[in-house]
Amino acid sequence: MFIAREFSPDLDQVRSSLAEDDAPAWDAGTNYPLNARVVRGHRIYQSAIEDNLGLDPLLEDQSILAARWVFDSFTNAFACFDGVLSNATLAVENPGAVVPWLDPGLGIDPTSAPVIVEVGGLQGVDTLILFGVVASSARLICFDVAGAVLLDEETNLSGRQVTNWWEWFFEPFTGFSDKLVHLNLPGTTRRVLIALSGSAVTLGEIFLGDRLYVGKGMVQHTVGRSISGSRYSFNDYGALTLARGPTRIEMDYAVAASAALWGQVKPQLDRLSGTLVASIGAELRPSSIHFGILGPVQWVEDLPDEYEYTFTIMGVS
Repeated sequence: MFIAREFSPDLDQVRSSLAEDDAPAWDAGTNYPLNARVVRGHRIYQSAIEDNLGLDPLLEDQSILAARWVFDSFTNAFACFDGVLSNATLAVENPGAVVPWLDPGLGIDPTSAPVIVEVGGLQGVDTLILFGVVASSARLICFDVAGAVLLDEETNLSGRQVTNWWEWFFEPFTGFSDKLVHLNLPGTTRRVLIALSGSAVTLGEIFLGDRLYVGKGMVQHTVGRSISGSRYSFNDYGALTLARGPTRIEMDYAVAASAALWGQVKPQLDRLSGTLVASIGAELRPSSIHFGILGPVQWVEDLPDEYEYTFTIMGVS
C-alpha cells in the first residue's frame, strides 16, 4: 500500500471558474464595523472589533483571542483546498458562459462543466485524487512547463463502473461514486486542469501529492469504524440532553514490510504523523483509498523476514 504526502499548492497559482463573491474583497482604506465580512487571500474573515481600519486579515494571529480579524472559512471557489471534506466547493446555480483564462482550444464548455479548477506551480507530484466529488464526468489535463499537453483524460463518474468480475479484476478504472483517482501523473507535470461536468457538481477536496510505498497491506487485519461526535449527558439540573456532533470515520491499517523497507519507511511515517495524507490500500478498491490525518505507528512485530505494524487514518472520507 501507499501513503501519499500532500502537496499544498500556492493558492495564488490556482484559478477557478467560480467567482469569489462570498463577501467584498478586503480594502486597506475601508473602515470596517464589527462583524463585517471580507475576502482576503481566498479566505473569509469577520471583524471582531469596531473601526477596523488598515489591519490586514492575513497578518492576524488566529491562535490568540485578541485577533481583530477572525478566520471563518475558505471561499466557495477555494473550499476544495481547505483540508475539510465537509466544506465542499459547490457549483453555482447558473454558471457563466465565459471563463476568461480558459483556453478555448481545449473545447471545454463552462455551461456544462460548471466547476473548472487549474493548479499551477506543481513539482514532484505523481498523485491526484478528488475526494467527495459529485459529477457526471471529470476531465483531467496535465501540462508541462511550456504549456504542452502531457495528458488529457475524461472519466465517467455517473454510476457503476463495472458489470462483471472480469472487468473488476482486469479492466482498470479510476472513477468511483465519490472519488477520482490518478496515481501516475506525468513526471514533468507543472500544471493541471480539472473540469467537472454535471447538473449539480460538488468537490470536497483536491489532493495532490507524491506516493510513498509503505509495505503490503493486510486486508484481513485492516479495520474501519465510524465514531459519532454526538453524546448524551446530564446537565447541571439532572436533565438528560443530547449534544449533537459530526460523525467521523477511522481506519486502522495493518501492514507488512521487509526489514530494509521498514528502515526507510519508519522515519518518514514519524515525520508525517499528524499531517493530512491520502492512504491507498489498493488502487482499484475505492474503500481502501482515504483522506485524513496520519496517526503514529501503533505497534511493531519483528518477524524473521519482515516487520508488521499498524497505523490509523483519522477523519477519512
